[in-house]
Amino acid sequence: IWACSQLLLLQSGSDCHAERDRAVKAEDLLILSRTRADGERQDLERQVAELRALLSGPGGGGGNSKSGVTSHLQVEVDSLRRENEALKARLGGGGSLPSVAEERQLALGGPSAGSAPPSLRGAGARGPMSEDLLRSLAANGAVGVAVIVCKRPKYLKRAMDSILQSERDPAKFPLVISQDGYDPDMTQMVQSTFVSSGQAFHMHHPHDPNAQTVANKFGGSKQTLGYVYIAQHFGFVMRRMFDEFGFSAVIFLEEDLEVSPDFFSYFGAMRELLGQDKDLFCVSAWNDNGAEALVQDPREAFRTEFFPGLGWMMDKSMWSEVRDRWAVAFWDEFMRRPDVRKGRSCIRPEISRSFTFGEDGVSGGQFFAGHLSRIKLNDVMVDWGKQDLRSLASTAAFDESLVARLRAAKLVTLDEVDSFAGRAEALRIEYDDHAFAKMVAPKFGLMTDEKEGIRRMSYRGVIPFTYQTNRIFLYSRKWPGPDKLS
Repeated sequence: IWACSQLLLLQSGSDCHAERDRAVKAEDLLILSRTRADGERQDLERQVAELRALLSGPGGGGGNSKSGVTSHLQVEVDSLRRENEALKARLGGGGSLPSVAEERQLALGGPSAGSAPPSLRGAGARGPMSEDLLRSLAANGAVGVAVIVCKRPKYLKRAMDSILQSERDPAKFPLVISQDGYDPDMTQMVQSTFVSSGQAFHMHHPHDPNAQTVANKFGGSKQTLGYVYIAQHFGFVMRRMFDEFGFSAVIFLEEDLEVSPDFFSYFGAMRELLGQDKDLFCVSAWNDNGAEALVQDPREAFRTEFFPGLGWMMDKSMWSEVRDRWAVAFWDEFMRRPDVRKGRSCIRPEISRSFTFGEDGVSGGQFFAGHLSRIKLNDVMVDWGKQDLRSLASTAAFDESLVARLRAAKLVTLDEVDSFAGRAEALRIEYDDHAFAKMVAPKFGLMTDEKEGIRRMSYRGVIPFTYQTNRIFLYSRKWPGPDKLS
């Protein structure tokens, strides 16, 4: 077999696929190690140069205040120099890379520094963000925010503008920009705008030379190859964020997504629910049926059995389930598979906390003009930490709440619903599965398709939305059943 630019001769009866996978993983680890070492060394050298410049720069007076600052900066310089020299010695002498614990001790000035995290050097004021800082923030409960990018720098600029304008504590939601490949314009923009200012950490995902072979299994088109690259990139990011940096939960964004002012408030509150309830497998910012005419309450959130994506969070336990069988292509469809979802649900808002403006991309603008561009982005600042989320806290609680709301809603037919326009009532409409795509969904402007037998934004077949000021619940006879609604 040919793998990693080498011809491997195997004995008859060997598992060629397994051997190739092992070879590819070994090469990936080597690339990651080299990238990590180079990045750490460059970060340290930049920080040393910056501190030296501060020490030698002009300043007034020579009193105790300046002396104290100078002493502090000199300690920083010495600490960085020790780490830099240790790293150079190991690399130059052929030794192994320092462990996470050793790196942290070096950054803190030695093993006696204890378990306290390093200062937020590079988190916003000056200097680039380091891997050691990310590990320390992760160890203190931060939720990592991974921004997946490739080669659309103008898109990323727009996305990052909204992310940085959204209310966010950098110590609780540190930003990591992961770039697929090495597009020079994207690299330059990320480095000069977000890395140099300390607003984000930057890493690269090198393309797999075997990606086209994988794409050939799905038709081999250029578009399919793009989906293979994206799936591989997501897997790379998950490995780094969960396995290397140690985050217990990660939010995934893309370069063509804007976020709402309360985006991080929403995810901060939902993080606790995700960690407590094993019937949840994700939290999403997106509502597929979130057109402006179909939503009204910025404080409303629901459970759904459909994986929405487009600004979403999962925790490390979910990653541990899929790590060794991550998608080779079409990663979002992988997340919707029954053997991945395992009957679990996702929390999603009524009014989307993300908005995609990516008309140009691998998907070729699929659904953009007719649907995605009409989704409303929430513009109200909601403090989700102060909202009553008890109905979302468990499957039993949500089922009880949803059945109660269905029971309280007025039963109407599809033909009668327009006569209630402007009344601000709660209405329920029973639908037939076979008529949904042709009659029910077009009536309200809902998406008509389904994935793995699950309609978009549905929960047990129930689809809540707003229509002409009324709260509408579409439901089927399958759940909760006529006896529960009488």
